[in-house]
Amino acid sequence: MEQKRESDMTKKEKRQLEIRKLKAMSTGGKIEYIWMYYKVWFAAALLAAAAVYLGVAIYQGSKTNVVVSVVIVGGNAQDTDKLEREIKEYLHADEKHDIVRIQANISGEDDTSASETALTTLIGANSVDVLICPEEVYVKYKEQGGFDGDALVLANKGAIKELVDVQYDEIYAGIPVNAQHKQAARKVLELLNDIDNMWK
Repeated sequence: MEQKRESDMTKKEKRQLEIRKLKAMSTGGKIEYIWMYYKVWFAAALLAAAAVYLGVAIYQGSKTNVVVSVVIVGGNAQDTDKLEREIKEYLHADEKHDIVRIQANISGEDDTSASETALTTLIGANSVDVLICPEEVYVKYKEQGGFDGDALVLANKGAIKELVDVQYDEIYAGIPVNAQHKQAARKVLELLNDIDNMWK
């Protein structure tokens, strides 16, 4: 009996031929065969999954409402939940998509040029509404006209120490001139001042 050419076969016959070829191959040969003939489909599936992930991320990002963004120089990045809760409560930010963004992973050490670059980038990108920092950082940016008004200066004691969790003795909290949420930032300074006054 004459063998049919692959181009003359039906879809069912082609599938059966593929199965016979695969059964005759070793494991390495099967992997190589599948990769050779189906890599385009793998790439398409991977691209589709990436597109879905990106779409979901963009959708969720568009729903997020950043109420205020706080950067703490030399803070404890693992322990910002209490401060976040206090700020949200004080600002009445209780909608589902309202968030208070607190970034506390910028080193407070003077010799860290990477931290200085990161902080300058954040401020330049209008991503800082309230900057909590040591005196030397505040003075540096203040001399460049980087703050809107004067800073709130707090002793690192009691409830403030518990909330902000930094190592320096005096805490300077200021609003950068290019802050996006200045009204909310002023409220955050009010909150910190109220907490400081209650402790005294």
